[in-house]
Order: sequence, then structure tokens, then C-alpha cells
Amino acid sequence: MITFLNKISFRYLLKKGSNKLSSLSILTTLGVSIGIAVLITVVSVMNGFEDELRKRILGVIPHIVLEKKGGFINSKDTIQKIASDSRISSTSTFFSKETILNSENITTGALIKGTDAISELSIIPDFLSIGSLLNLENGNNIILGEGLALELGKFPNEFVNIVVIDEENPLEKMPKIIPFKIVGIFSVGSEIDQKYALISKTSFKSIFNPKNGEKIEIKLNDVLQASQARRDILMKLKSDQISAISWNSSYGSLFRAVQLEKVMISLLISLILLVAIFSLLISINNLIRANEKEIAILRTFGYSKTEIQLIFIQLIGIIGAIGIFLGNLMGILLSLNITEFFNFLSQIFGITVLDVYYLEYFPSIVHFEDVVIINIIAIFLIISFGIIPANKAANTNPVSIIK
Repeated sequence: MITFLNKISFRYLLKKGSNKLSSLSILTTLGVSIGIAVLITVVSVMNGFEDELRKRILGVIPHIVLEKKGGFINSKDTIQKIASDSRISSTSTFFSKETILNSENITTGALIKGTDAISELSIIPDFLSIGSLLNLENGNNIILGEGLALELGKFPNEFVNIVVIDEENPLEKMPKIIPFKIVGIFSVGSEIDQKYALISKTSFKSIFNPKNGEKIEIKLNDVLQASQARRDILMKLKSDQISAISWNSSYGSLFRAVQLEKVMISLLISLILLVAIFSLLISINNLIRANEKEIAILRTFGYSKTEIQLIFIQLIGIIGAIGIFLGNLMGILLSLNITEFFNFLSQIFGITVLDVYYLEYFPSIVHFEDVVIINIIAIFLIISFGIIPANKAANTNPVSIIK
């Protein structure tokens, strides 16, 4: 009996009187597969952009910064106290200060970092398009972010002024204007390029004379552990004079916004999948109407409502399973080759999508857990909504139809 019902389910996939798939089967399967593929692709691209943003911002700024009022007497001792924490990947000392850069008639704010080629932990050395950190040690030299250099209208080997203001008596004393030679340009492809500059530690101490001395920069293996690691480090150091600031305080809101945007876009794109499932149900409902006589005959032969339900639940399950499989296949392939896909579109239609981004490619990362969640949601929706037409078929009144 079950075998006979299975044959009926499979028969509904084909055209009447033919062994070819019906348009209902083809279109509904494609609808589900396209919905799944688009959702996987969009989530993967959002994962890629989030990862790039994390690398290009959190790869530059310290994950945790330690600063002591009056300065560390011996920063090496402090670093040794926290070195046993397995979450810490590396530590170093540096200087930093927000100040003003001036070039002729252009004035802008910038974050100046005092560093050197040995102690620099960021990814900036890997993204230097011109120059080297070694060039900082030869006098008053400076390395600018590409966006900052463009804003100031300056090129390598030209000079830019650092404006030093006396913080204790800003109105009484004239600001010092100290020229620095541009010996390098870096571009990490984020907003860091527009407000970051590097000078040597020696130059930093001579022009700013920082009261709190060097700061300690901490890089973590997992940037998401910064808040907890910050609290644990302060407890281990046990000093009221030491303050710790994590990256969350400066860029946490940005990454929360990116994650919220990812969720919202995923929900909006999910509507495509939902529409595809509704189309499937409407098509099945039309199929039931067209075959009411056959359903009535099956009921008169003694088939129960549950068995009639199984016919159409199985039919919906077959279409849904094939659609989900094809959707996963198309979505993963498209996600892994998204840059090539857009380059292909650019050649055909003459559009340049990548010009609006700071990248020359579309970053895409396929997370297995995201694919699993998408599949579970799709299966749940198909089964949940599939019960509706199946119940309608099962509740068909054979007497009224036969009459």
C-alpha cells in the first residue's frame, strides 16, 4: 500500500501521460533552489566583508592598551606579569596622541603613533605601498595613511607639519609647528588610512614629552575576548594607577552595526525563499484541485486521511529536498567564485561594481554553520507550510466530488 502511494507521489512530479517532469516540478524546485542559493551567497559575502573589516581595522589598532598615570617604571616587568595569559599573542610598547597635521592651507586631525620597526605589531608594515618603518629612525620622518596624505595633498619626500599645543596653557603659549618629512605611505583599505600616522619613538618623546610615558599594546588571539581579557589583566596587575582600554570602546559600535546589518539583510533576503515556498504551496494546492476526483476515488477505496496526507507531504518533500540540494550547490559555488561572477557581469554589461569598494575583489567566507542554519530553516518552513495543502487534500469529501 505504501509503495502504491509512493508511486502516486512520484507520478504527480510528471506531466500527465508523459515521463517528463511537469512545469510545476521544475519551476517550484528552481524557486526553492534560487532562494537558498541567494541566501547562502549574501550571508557568505557579508561574512567576508565583516572579516576584512576586522582585519583591516583590528589588525592596526591595539586590542588592549595599558597606560599608567606617571608612566611605567619598568614596562618589561608589567609585560612579564601578564605574559602567562594564553589569550595574549604579543605585546609591545608604543606612544600615541591625537594631534593636528598642517599642510599649507589644509589642517586636519590625526592620531600619531610613536613606534619602530621592531616593536610595531600592526599589519601596517605589510601594507606599505611606499617606504619602510626603518626610515622613521633617520630624523623627523613620518609615514602617513593614504587617505590622510591625499587630504593634505602631499606626496613622499615632501613635508607636513605637526602642530603641538601646550595642553596646560593652550591659550597662553603659541603652538609649535614642527615639519616632518613624508618617508612612507600605507593603505590598509579602511578608515584607518584617513587618520593614522607613524613617527619614531624618539621624535614622539622630543616633541610631545608624554607625561605618562610609554603605553603597552596587547594583541589577542581572539579579538572577541577583549572585554573579558581586559578585566582579568587589571585584576592580575592590581594597581589603581593602571588603566586598560579595549578596542570595543572605540570601534565596538561599528562592528555591532555591521553584525546588525548582516542580520537585517539576511532576513530581507529570506523573503525570496519564503516567496518560493509560498509559490510551491500554491502550485500544490492547484494540483490538488485538478486531481480531486482521483483523491476521492482513493478515499472510496479505503485509504485513510493520513495516507492521503502522506502523498502530498512526500511530493512537497521531494521538491523541497531537490531544491535545497541544488540551492546549496549553487550557493556554495557562487560564494566561492563571486569575484569571477561579477567580473563576468562587468564584461557583459559594462558595469564596474568593485569601484565603489576599497577592495579589488569580493571577500566571501562560507561558514558551515550558516549553511546548516539556512537548510534547517528551509526544511522547517517547507514542512510547516506543506501540511496546509496536505490537510486540504486529506479532508476532501469523496461523496460530494463523486456526485
